[in-house]
Amino acid sequence: MSWRTLYGPIPSRRLGRSLGISPIPDKTCNYSCIYCMLGRTDHFTNERRDWFPLQDILAELDDALATISPPPEHISIVGNGEPTLYLHLGELIAGVRERTDIPVAVITNGALLTEPDVRTALAAADVVLVSFNAPTEELFRRINRPCPGITLESTRAGLLAFARMARRGQLWVEMMVLEGINDSPEVLEQVRWVLRAVAPDRVFVDTPLRPPAEPFARPLTPEALERVEQALGGATGSGFDVGAFTLPLDRDPLETLVAICARHPMREDQVEELLANSGVDPLPVLAAMRADPRFRLEFYGGQTFFLARDAGT
Repeated sequence: MSWRTLYGPIPSRRLGRSLGISPIPDKTCNYSCIYCMLGRTDHFTNERRDWFPLQDILAELDDALATISPPPEHISIVGNGEPTLYLHLGELIAGVRERTDIPVAVITNGALLTEPDVRTALAAADVVLVSFNAPTEELFRRINRPCPGITLESTRAGLLAFARMARRGQLWVEMMVLEGINDSPEVLEQVRWVLRAVAPDRVFVDTPLRPPAEPFARPLTPEALERVEQALGGATGSGFDVGAFTLPLDRDPLETLVAICARHPMREDQVEELLANSGVDPLPVLAAMRADPRFRLEFYGGQTFFLARDAGT
């Protein structure tokens, strides 16, 4: 079966080896964040829709669970954009639960936590990871570039409402910190006050490790990132991905890499490791990737990355 909405498994900094579900079309989002590793948003919307038939997604999941070995550590609903834009998110989480005991994580920008239906759907997940990058409206608009009608106050209110409701799993909050934009002591102190009110189970500090949508979205040095962790009261800092990429059985390596890079740009060394771990000679596949118009290469942070051709330019 050719997967349209699933990809991976991929290594995740927070979730280990994770099978991704993208229930929305590529680059469909209500933000167009300056740091996004997938580039600027192509389909800019805040309308929740039935983007893909639920049964089609679950059929792909059945196929993945039957062919992936060893099983992933998490099933992550995230993909190439904002997953809460999928109208049947709650049914999707329930459908995953019917098929496996693997924990379900949802990674979201939190903009739609203002909607009770979205909060109810997310409350059934094992992990909900919400981004919170800016404590002022000016910074919020500069960094996240949201759809009209989305404000910092509405997103903060939605996050607080979700934090205070009964939930199955944990609430994690992540802050993407950018050099010279939201890394000042004043900004971090304001963020810390918000986090005190939310009281998440875990707090993560991130900085761009892959090529961002805008070149001025610069990463922090390791030393600066450590200072941010301390300023936020013991947050966990960003690092490289945990775990290894693996290929599902009986799938074409090149096509698998196309699907992954459309949602998760890969370093060249990760591609080599994936192929070698799967018993595939890396050299001809890397040569095919360099020649394939569906990929583009970008050098960033001393590393060579493979990105999907339509994922940034």
